[in-house]
Amino acid sequence: MRAAAIAHSYVKAHVVEPFRDARVDVFRGNTLEPNDLPDVAMVFGGDCAVHRVLPSLAYSSTPLLVVPTGSTNDFARCLGIADPGEALRAWRRYLDCGDNVRRIDLGTVRPMAALQPDEEPIEAEQLESLTFADNEGRIAPPATPLGPLILRHNMHPAEESAEQQRVIYFGGIAGVGLAAEANRRANRMPGWLRREGGYALAALRTLAGYAPSVMRMCSYDSRGEETRLDGAMLLAAFGNAPEYGGGMKMLPHAQMDDGLLDVCFVPAMPKSRILRYFFRIYSGKHLRVPEVRYFRARQVFLESDAPIAIYADGEYRCQTPVEIAVAPRALRVIVP
Repeated sequence: MRAAAIAHSYVKAHVVEPFRDARVDVFRGNTLEPNDLPDVAMVFGGDCAVHRVLPSLAYSSTPLLVVPTGSTNDFARCLGIADPGEALRAWRRYLDCGDNVRRIDLGTVRPMAALQPDEEPIEAEQLESLTFADNEGRIAPPATPLGPLILRHNMHPAEESAEQQRVIYFGGIAGVGLAAEANRRANRMPGWLRREGGYALAALRTLAGYAPSVMRMCSYDSRGEETRLDGAMLLAAFGNAPEYGGGMKMLPHAQMDDGLLDVCFVPAMPKSRILRYFFRIYSGKHLRVPEVRYFRARQVFLESDAPIAIYADGEYRCQTPVEIAVAPRALRVIVP
């Protein structure tokens, strides 16, 4: 059996050593190649480290073992792995019995290409009218430069097609609005601070100068029923896992294998009211706030008046407009 130990350089050799076994060829690296997968992938790190291997593992038969050694380890905790010791026990059970592999869903984000507000699609008739020669064969400079016009006409569909085929996988939660901006600020903090409530601190600091964005959301559940939300938004979160940001239970009812995404939409509200209820997020009781909308969906389309950032598993991924969906049973994980 070949097992890849995916670990950042800061992960010391003594952390990896207990996972070596005479039955396994364990080799260490910092990435996975999609076309050269091992029999098992072990990721030593936090949520961001797991996120980076998901494109290689999505829909493959390669099981993943998460060894939580990062600044935030919400994904591992949601799988029942609270520390490296529990990961080691799960690993030994897998080697002895192989009966502790579970299939879970992954979330997907797909950027949707859009024209700039001041651009219009170029029709074929317009291109035909912009010819270099007149009826007598004389060539005159065109009123509109043809090079950029033709290039834009031909390249835009190609760019749109490429963007629509680009799928970003995430294992935990994707967020926009205050959640994304706080994530951006937290990522600049040292790891020890992120572990000790840094995300909450980042959110409170972000709130001071945060201006809500106008969002439009259209979602569909497992029966195809539609939910539409439109207006100024404080934040929106979409995910398979209950928590992120070091224990914030943003989606407390999320299940990792139900084939659906949980969605939490918080509209703009006075900052004094936000501060009053902010710490309820650690227990999931923020859902009791009347303005908060919470539901499940298999597909969500999200757009905003101006492009805003999408963060997933703690990393910046793209900007709106996007489609957010679920990939059922896309990942095999080793659990205790």
